[in-house]
Amino acid sequence: MLNQSFGEQLLYATLREYEGIEDPEDLKRLLREGLLAEIEALPGFVSYYFVDVGDAGDRMISLTVFESLEAAQHSNRLAAEWIERWITDNPAAPSLFSRFDVGPVISSALAAGH
Repeated sequence: MLNQSFGEQLLYATLREYEGIEDPEDLKRLLREGLLAEIEALPGFVSYYFVDVGDAGDRMISLTVFESLEAAQHSNRLAAEWIERWITDNPAAPSLFSRFDVGPVISSALAAGH
């Protein structure tokens, strides 16, 4: 598989979907204080995006790119552990549903200068 934008280097992305979020800003803060630091520390970390896709702010997705499949899969395990800790620490909060997927980046494009 040849990824045209990155030469011969094949990248892997993980897509995580979160539903049941009452306060996207609070979740963003919690991610920055915990999970994101752990993910950024993984070998081969390339980029992370957190996107609000819910009309009422109750649905978010994250896209994280890595240089290896192993790192992408490890990030999903970290995210699952983080969600379990969050649920344990916040029993009165609404349930947070999440779904994780991982796969190779088969095509990409960046604007000049980015």
